[in-house]
Amino acid sequence: MENFKGSFRTVVFKEGAKANKLFVVRTGEVLCLKSSKDRLIPIFLAKEGDIIGESAILDNVIHTYSAICMGPVELIEVSSFSFKQVMNNAPIWIHDLMTTMIVRFQDIGNLISENRIVHSKIISEDYYNPKLENEFKKLLA
Repeated sequence: MENFKGSFRTVVFKEGAKANKLFVVRTGEVLCLKSSKDRLIPIFLAKEGDIIGESAILDNVIHTYSAICMGPVELIEVSSFSFKQVMNNAPIWIHDLMTTMIVRFQDIGNLISENRIVHSKIISEDYYNPKLENEFKKLLA
């Protein structure tokens, strides 16, 4: 496991890129965004202890959202290989449970982005505004 350090506007990963590691947020906040037509919709604000890039534990998949640091951030990187080694010692139903939860989260992310729902429980309008959305679009282009 390695550490990843980022600052405001650091891209952790992009939607559509190959998912080969997941990240545990050690410090800071990472905004997870999903493309919807011409918009970037926030689907999750990851904070200390949260996991992002979870689709990396599935085989041959891509990231279903982008992740950008919202300030100084330290993440713990876990390769999909390392995760699978740990999972090999777990009962099969644990792997099935993880897969089910990831697919459900992806479905919810799709629902949020398709309906362009920006909810204050995810992020406030003061924190994520059209100007910042445009900056992030440029970062992800």
